[in-house]
Amino acid sequence: MDLTPLRRAATVILMAPLLATASPQSSPSPAPPARDVPTFGTATELVYVRFHVEKKGGYVDALKPDQIRVLEDGQPQKIALLETPSTRERTVPPEVTLALDVSSSVMDDRLLDESLLKEVLFATLGEQARIGLCAFGGELRCLTPPTRDADALMGGFQQAIEFSREQRRAGTRLYASLADLAKPAKAGEKAQNAQRAIIVFSDGLDNKDGKMGQALDAALASDVRVYTIALSQSFQATARGVRPGSLPPNRTMYDYKKLDFGRLAELTGGRPYEPATLDQKDLAKVLHSIATEISMENVVGYQPEGAASGRKRKIKVELTDKSIGKIGDGERTLVR
Repeated sequence: MDLTPLRRAATVILMAPLLATASPQSSPSPAPPARDVPTFGTATELVYVRFHVEKKGGYVDALKPDQIRVLEDGQPQKIALLETPSTRERTVPPEVTLALDVSSSVMDDRLLDESLLKEVLFATLGEQARIGLCAFGGELRCLTPPTRDADALMGGFQQAIEFSREQRRAGTRLYASLADLAKPAKAGEKAQNAQRAIIVFSDGLDNKDGKMGQALDAALASDVRVYTIALSQSFQATARGVRPGSLPPNRTMYDYKKLDFGRLAELTGGRPYEPATLDQKDLAKVLHSIATEISMENVVGYQPEGAASGRKRKIKVELTDKSIGKIGDGERTLVR
């Protein structure tokens, strides 16, 4: 299947209400409600669309509202918010989760270091970006919540090393873990508007009956881009942490499963990577590429007309002047 048209597809969702406020009405003798149904005041909610503007192999970093159109089912929408790579204070900043496969065939205790985090990820993502760290083997464990503290992330990475020893024979819960990471905040937790992305390091093998579709559905529903860094057989053979005499996974099985792993990235608007070696230079290039793409996203928000009905709507962001560049990821289907 030719996945090129889907490769950079953006995802559009209804985010949490920006101006949701209760508006209680005073009454001398309020009558008790007939049913126990919560009552809320009027709320204004925006639909956010993430997209890139490309030109001559790079990205356009400055854009004005009058340079784009937003269409919902072909009808122009009034733009309420536009944040570009050049926006100094973003209300929808990047939030990245590093997801580490700590099953025995994958984990390398020198995978990350402080310079990669500080000089590559944080420096490229920008001053408002936050990064969290989670690990999975037979179960998922989140070790560092989104932060700008590289030392806290390195502490979480060391905990992931310990966790890998616990999970040595517990299998790999890959897709269910990614689905859990993509889901929005639980009830009672404060939801944050963010450009959410997951960078997952894994060989793409799931032996806990997980399906790629469950991770894909969760990522699309929550507007999360997934970037996969596949640890192939050759990758593992040259990894710094592989011990002499260790056996790599079956090559045929890996190649087959790797297709699903890469498709997950493409269908969520991210990219799949498969570096040949695990040296610092190659890994820095991969992480810099991912961080650059995330940092160069634009976010446009509009307030939709009419009440939500649960039907599918086609959303499109287009340039008013094609000489500016091109938008390759500005079309999506939204259920609203």
